[in-house]
Amino acid sequence: MNDGTMLAERFTSERLVLRRPEPADAAAIYDRYATSDAVTRYLSWPRHRSIDDTRAFLAFSDAAWAQWHAGPLLIEERESGTLLGSTGVACQTPYRVDTGYVL
Repeated sequence: MNDGTMLAERFTSERLVLRRPEPADAAAIYDRYATSDAVTRYLSWPRHRSIDDTRAFLAFSDAAWAQWHAGPLLIEERESGTLLGSTGVACQTPYRVDTGYVL
């Protein structure tokens, strides 16, 4: 996606907001799902053992967005702003992307 194509950094529906993560999201990500063995069991990344792991994820997210104009997106309840999980696009090459989700 480095051909000028860009993924929107924010999507809004009637009930949800999907948006690019920010440094201020570290504690919510860590507490909500990143430390859970049950949640991370089948994912491509290990459970976060410290908030520093979550901060490293946010740095990775920024690097992905800078390189590919796409990357992780947080999923929030629109009305309350409660973090529900994440999704996004992981670019492997300019012509190959992976996607997934965490709830």
